[in-house]
Amino acid sequence: MPETIIVGAGLAGCVAAINLVREGRDVLVLERESRVGGSSLYHPGVAGTPIDLKAYEKYAGIDLLPGGAMGHDANIIVDGKKITANLEKHVDGYLVEQGPRSTSINTYLYELARKEGVKFEFNQPVIGEADFAKLPPDSIIATGLYFEGYDALNIPYLTSFHFISRMTRDDLESNHVSIYFGDFTSDYAYTSSMNGLVFAHVFQRDPIGKATLEAFKEKMYEAEGFEFPEFLHFTFPVPAASLNNPRLFAGNKIITGSLASCIEPFMFFGLHGAFVSGKIAATAVSDKEKAYREFLKCNRLYKTIYLAKKATKRFMYPALHLGMMFGMDRAANMMVQMPMAPRFTRNFKAIMPGYQNYTKMS
Repeated sequence: MPETIIVGAGLAGCVAAINLVREGRDVLVLERESRVGGSSLYHPGVAGTPIDLKAYEKYAGIDLLPGGAMGHDANIIVDGKKITANLEKHVDGYLVEQGPRSTSINTYLYELARKEGVKFEFNQPVIGEADFAKLPPDSIIATGLYFEGYDALNIPYLTSFHFISRMTRDDLESNHVSIYFGDFTSDYAYTSSMNGLVFAHVFQRDPIGKATLEAFKEKMYEAEGFEFPEFLHFTFPVPAASLNNPRLFAGNKIITGSLASCIEPFMFFGLHGAFVSGKIAATAVSDKEKAYREFLKCNRLYKTIYLAKKATKRFMYPALHLGMMFGMDRAANMMVQMPMAPRFTRNFKAIMPGYQNYTKMS
């Protein structure tokens, strides 16, 4: 078989590479950075997603558990007040470290791919339209959150604005994620921790200023006692500019991960879509019709969630604030204890791109 080229050694790229080499193909991954782990602007970091690990392993043939942690403290904080609904007991949350450290999911998948026989070449930027045109047909493009890939392939995107910081702490007793809502950002912010790394991130789809950052820092200190060092400011593309953003093919190339818009467009959960779409991209090399059916299933709720975000952009956060005033935290605690809670949490997981590909709601 001819060698299959994959551009990008991120989550989707490595999942695709592992599946292809297991089919007996020669696979070469080209990575623009000097190591795995993505851009140093926003990695290392800690992120999470709902996922059924056993079902995913059956679907993609990859056991993800050694690369992360199941079970963690999960909080929602609205205007500085916590909703203590024990969400982590009802939603199977999987927390991973991303970046170049030995404890990251990127390193885990990279080492697994190397053991399977995947070849990697680093410092190989394939970023422009001319670069992509030189690649053979059925090459997989998995370049992630870099503007150049979207521009070269004419994929619409929004520009999102970010402040992030990180620190190491060995005194935290558990992994955690806390999501902050409030009028300081039109999207949200969060803190998360794993493997001694503590990460803070505030962003929105509109230009962001120092006032947003200062408000987030104040709310973090009040709720969790965190004081972070200097924050970095940057932008990156988000594939949520159009109802028709999701796509599997660009000419005779296959695209995957966030570049293919396998991302939930309300809160931008992207880990799950990367894990699933990597498998779909590998399938597309030999069976495009089957892969396209899987891709449609992966993104079956994209338009619904996209429109929901558009509809609630102005009203969601004032509604959350009013809810806190009238006891939303107590109501949330009651709700997750009710018999309907398991069905509710299955529905929540089902909005993640790719959930329907490997498990069915009962």
